[in-house]
Amino acid sequence: MEDTWGIPGPTFLAIYAVLLVFPLVAGLVWTFVAKLGTRAPSAQMSGPQPTVYELAYLAGGPDRVVDTAIAALVDRGTLRVSSSKQLQLTGPEPVDPIEKAVAKGARPGHNATTRGIRDRLRMSGPMQALAKDLEARGLVVADQTPRIRQVVFFLYVAVFVLGVVRLFAGISGDHPVGFLIPLLFAAGFATLIARAVKNKRMGPRPTTEGDRILHKARSAHGRERKRGIPNGPGYVGGAVLGGAAAAVAFGGLSYYPDEELSAALIPPPVSSGFGGGSSGGGSTCSSGSSCSSSSGSSCSSGGSSCGGGGCGG
Repeated sequence: MEDTWGIPGPTFLAIYAVLLVFPLVAGLVWTFVAKLGTRAPSAQMSGPQPTVYELAYLAGGPDRVVDTAIAALVDRGTLRVSSSKQLQLTGPEPVDPIEKAVAKGARPGHNATTRGIRDRLRMSGPMQALAKDLEARGLVVADQTPRIRQVVFFLYVAVFVLGVVRLFAGISGDHPVGFLIPLLFAAGFATLIARAVKNKRMGPRPTTEGDRILHKARSAHGRERKRGIPNGPGYVGGAVLGGAAAAVAFGGLSYYPDEELSAALIPPPVSSGFGGGSSGGGSTCSSGSSCSSSSGSSCSSGGSSCGGGGCGG
């Protein structure tokens, strides 16, 4: 009896076990290499010093930028918060692109809650322009995590499909396939995990230089607070560090100076397990998965026959 595809069952099981862990190992190595890029020395930062919105992006990504703009507009009286936690435009439309986009989101007919405006502005033109400018100046690098997760998912799909095809080929050729079935279950489980995490978005990551700039600005803001003027003006390299906007940029909406307004602006927690914006306005998403499988088989030497229920077809 000829072996399926000319590959003995025990040999295919060994190959398939290696293929089963390959996507995970490849994804971990790729992620490690990508993270090294954020620590690599960057070119000297060029261009103007970061604004409060750029600092907010470094501190908490697009959602923190939206929260900071909302805080600035509410603090200036351009926006107000209704009893239903809807934001309403009560002043002239601002000029700043981020603030202008937030103000447009607060018009009647929209979901003008903090969460609703966050959802609409994450991939908006002004937000992407801000991210690209920070990337061009060496303060952030594009996050490779979504692409890595996509590749890992498709690799697991390919491994699972290969196992299914081998299973049916072995059955049709009247070969034992008992030991292949547990590995197929492991491949299917790993594919489901990879599918669950592949679409979770993450924004660009601060580089070493970006972290340094953020730390410097945050320290300057902390000194202003210790001097007893937490909402007074403060500057570092031209970036305004005082007021409600700066407090939210560094700490999230929970740091808005007015506790009642802070409670009204913070969106309620999401009941589902999907990673997203936190109640404080910053969002950090991290997920990992591990899958391991082991199987043992006793095969007679010098041939492809297997003891017990069978090998891999």
